[in-house]
Amino acid sequence: MATAKIVTWSRPDKNKQFPIGIKVSQNGIPAYLFEGNALASRDHWDASKQQVKKAHPHHMRLTNFLTKKLAEVNEKILEFETDKKTYSAEDVVNAIKPKPLQVPTPAPKLPLFKDVADNHLREQFALGNYDVRKTDESRLKRFYAFAGEDVTFPQITVEFLRQYTVFLKTQTNNNTKEQKPLSDRTVTNHLLAIRTLYNRAITAGLAAKDSYPFGGREKIMIKFGKTEKIGLTGDEINLLKQYEFPAHQKHLHHSRNIWLTCFYFAGMRITDALLLKWSDFQNGRFYYMMSKNGEPGSLPVPAPIAAIIEEYTNDEQAHDLVFPFLKKLDNLNNRYALRRRINSVTRLIGHHMADTMALLGINKNASPHKARHAFAQRAEEKDIHPKVLQKMYRHESILTTMQYQSNFSHKKADEALEAVIDF
Repeated sequence: MATAKIVTWSRPDKNKQFPIGIKVSQNGIPAYLFEGNALASRDHWDASKQQVKKAHPHHMRLTNFLTKKLAEVNEKILEFETDKKTYSAEDVVNAIKPKPLQVPTPAPKLPLFKDVADNHLREQFALGNYDVRKTDESRLKRFYAFAGEDVTFPQITVEFLRQYTVFLKTQTNNNTKEQKPLSDRTVTNHLLAIRTLYNRAITAGLAAKDSYPFGGREKIMIKFGKTEKIGLTGDEINLLKQYEFPAHQKHLHHSRNIWLTCFYFAGMRITDALLLKWSDFQNGRFYYMMSKNGEPGSLPVPAPIAAIIEEYTNDEQAHDLVFPFLKKLDNLNNRYALRRRINSVTRLIGHHMADTMALLGINKNASPHKARHAFAQRAEEKDIHPKVLQKMYRHESILTTMQYQSNFSHKKADEALEAVIDF
């Protein structure tokens, strides 16, 4: 059976104090229980009486503590003996020592929505996608105005997004002179940005699939409503083509020229028109690869285009570009700077075309993208087969072409209406 007694250490510690505690022995092997008590001198301890001498300022309190601790050790020894366990002096001491407080492991910090969003914006910058980065920054700014920057993915619930939708519908479009509310399509685009980042978080293991708030029944459905696509008529395009700009409106002249180039080249996108190069014209045809999807193709050069580009043959041949809008760039290899300039020029051309429409007395939007609408509208009027248009538009799927052209297909509906009401 183990034995226990109160002892003082024979050597002073680093504070020149003599620790005092309990010594437990079992089969001649000792173990010690010291809990921070010490004597300034070994002369303060009466070994025969097992108590602290009165010379110690707290002799009663310390003696009572040690006596109580000794009784606790002896009781633990009896427990081991009663259970007939094989034990050591160390086992007894360990059973008496106060257990360290179990500090609960803090719950893992949930990733913030902003962490994923910031990473997305950095990637767009690295890829040179100025337009994507700019529009997503604007959408995220509105999201943080509603949710704050410390929102986590589990907080983005169906009800949260419904409240966010209400918030968006009370906001105004800062890009218009009149403080118009955000359009339904703009609201949809804001929700689409949140959905895209939520999907990225799931893929990266930063959000759970079971809390995904987008989808079918009882979740947030993102639907793309159709917008009215109205292009200029043939007569209006002729007015635009024939208008003679005075010298002080040369800027409008250049914008009109590039708009017409977009139209005559099967609704070419403005980015591709701005990057039009002299080397793209070979053997009376125009060859280029569409920047949006990398689809190659070629078209004949219509007479109006030939006349337009003839105007620029004597201009400075910077970067081999036909039109002057991007010639001041140092080079075309810095994709981010290029996309930034294209974005700025596209807005500028839009303003120029609005001024031109006012000069012509035409109450229509003639932004650069409307040249594509004008071509599609004329193609529908002329019953051009979708397969032909698919090749001209560089669409990968015929369904894309048919869906796009359906925006301009009014003939049968007009004839049906006329047939019904003609009585």
